[in-house]
Amino acid sequence: MSTRISAESYTHLLSPAYREFIQTVNSLMPEDFGSLSIAAQRTAYNHMLQQLGNQLPTHLLIEDQQLKTPKHPIPIRSYQVPQPSAAMQIIYFHGGGFVLGDLNSHHGICADLCAGTGLSIMAVDYRLAPEQLFPVALEDAVLAYQTLAAQTDSALIVMGDSAGGCLAAHVAHQLRGQAKAPSAQLLIYPVLGSDFSLDSYERYALAPLLTTEDMQFYWQAWLGKQMVPNCLKGIPLATDDFSDLPNTVIFSAEYDPLVGEAELYCQRIKAGGGQATWYHEPGLTHGYLHARQRLDSARSSFMRIQQVLKDLSA
Repeated sequence: MSTRISAESYTHLLSPAYREFIQTVNSLMPEDFGSLSIAAQRTAYNHMLQQLGNQLPTHLLIEDQQLKTPKHPIPIRSYQVPQPSAAMQIIYFHGGGFVLGDLNSHHGICADLCAGTGLSIMAVDYRLAPEQLFPVALEDAVLAYQTLAAQTDSALIVMGDSAGGCLAAHVAHQLRGQAKAPSAQLLIYPVLGSDFSLDSYERYALAPLLTTEDMQFYWQAWLGKQMVPNCLKGIPLATDDFSDLPNTVIFSAEYDPLVGEAELYCQRIKAGGGQATWYHEPGLTHGYLHARQRLDSARSSFMRIQQVLKDLSA
């Protein structure tokens, strides 16, 4: 088992600029955040992201819609440049631990991805816990993907960050072998399993912006119970079959309890005969996409993500 990095050690491991960003994030969040109601946590989370003050591209065509699926409507937000390429589209699932986040929390990320790549993006507002427990978010993700796929002839990339990465990967697993399966999956510091015995959960247990205790809380909220099994049907790393998955690209932060899951997932895809590329981004923490306009290190990774998307759509 890896040695746990102390909270104080991150003062030396992270750059001064990154530590300042973390201090800014913490200053924008209530000190009693963990004791707030879920509704209040969602409000505080979105407020913090809005206060970071990222500048948004102004030339995009953005539209909110209710996606009419065979079961129930799902809110989505579309992003397009004035003359989009029809060759490839992205279906994006936001992060937030299956509890937080919505179309507004990740609005800037999706807008910048659209502007930087020229690709159309459909962001999906799946239902959250604790109002809707596991596996509702997984079901919403598949339902949204299938409905959107039926409406276009374009190839589709499933993409998501954190909890949204779990949903994107679930879609890739569920749809593999089908005519409208994703052509690729791009996952950013994704949740891929629930096995807290992985070394990274111990080594980076006290990492800034996401701790192992945070992840345990989110899993408990999603499952509606205290005990979190390390094997759940529908969670990507819980399967024994990693064959026939689309081209997979994962970006991980160095200081993140989830980093071990990303490495393991790529290893298993390769062992199953698939193609998987893992970018292990040094000096970054979970959630660094929200620092893309403030920190050179986060900006550089975000530019690499955009280049991968361009390459996948070429």
